[in-house]
Amino acid sequence: MLLFGKVGDIFHEDFTVVDSSANLVIGIDTSTFTHNIFDPTGAEVSSSVPVTFVELGFGHYRSNFRPNIAGIWYLVVYHHTYFPWGKSGSIQVFGNDFDSIATLLQRVLGLVQENFCIDQTVYDDNNCMISGRIRIYDSAISVGTDIGVIAIYRIEADWTDGIMTSYRVIRL
Repeated sequence: MLLFGKVGDIFHEDFTVVDSSANLVIGIDTSTFTHNIFDPTGAEVSSSVPVTFVELGFGHYRSNFRPNIAGIWYLVVYHHTYFPWGKSGSIQVFGNDFDSIATLLQRVLGLVQENFCIDQTVYDDNNCMISGRIRIYDSAISVGTDIGVIAIYRIEADWTDGIMTSYRVIRL
């Protein structure tokens, strides 16, 4: 399972420790866990990106680290008695938080004309639109109103002899 995080935020990966009879193992000294951590370039960075471990209780433990670049990180945790081969996981780290990514995706959808409105249009003497306003919305119900506006853009077009020579969309 791929987990997600953000550059600069502490990332947590949880794991469970069981013995050979599948019983949960409590009270492990967390300093006995070792690890390797690989950044998105594939470099082993354990010496420069510290990983700490805590017991959550009932045989469940957590590793913590703070990724410093975006991409897919790989963490392997070892314990000499219970899993000397290692427990591993991949972490997708983003440069932005998920709220800003969701907003950017909504804006992209708006610009591809989903929940999209053009108004305040201005035309030249040849009925060629030279300017207007684009508003994108968070839902279809809000289109054309002042409610749920995600972003507003100004559109501008230049025309020569009825032929568009340039077109611009500028975020306001």
